[in-house]
Amino acid sequence: MVRHVTLPRSETWCLPGASVEDVQTRVPEVVEQHPTASAIVVHVGSNDIRLQQSEKLKSDFTSLIQTILATGKKCIVSGPIPSACFSDMQFSRIRQLHAWLVGYCSRERVPFVDNFGSFWRRRSLFARDGRHLNRAGASLLASNLELALEAHHTPR
Repeated sequence: MVRHVTLPRSETWCLPGASVEDVQTRVPEVVEQHPTASAIVVHVGSNDIRLQQSEKLKSDFTSLIQTILATGKKCIVSGPIPSACFSDMQFSRIRQLHAWLVGYCSRERVPFVDNFGSFWRRRSLFARDGRHLNRAGASLLASNLELALEAHHTPR
């Protein structure tokens, strides 16, 4: 989803097919390679939906967020994007994840980027496969992230 997302004074890491757990294992590497970064924005979770393990996914997100915060960096969670080709079951699961993340991030005072409304029913923002963002979708996601970084006064 983030392959073509670019932000000024930021670096994008794209890990195709990564799960939340996969991203968590890479946090130390990211922090080591970017010691002056003030924040880590994570956009992950869509690949976990197909596993149909909601409680594990919540636990994995909790661990990921806490791992990032333990490094002393700000964690910003970029919320899930409802793909244009999700089945009813996948849509329901992504919506449940979205709702849970909104609540969890609010309770933990972790900035949350709400992408749901920006992408829902907007097929024109997705590539032909219906799952990945096209350039217009990547640009919109970048705008959402940039607004979040500015709102939370996060130098990059």
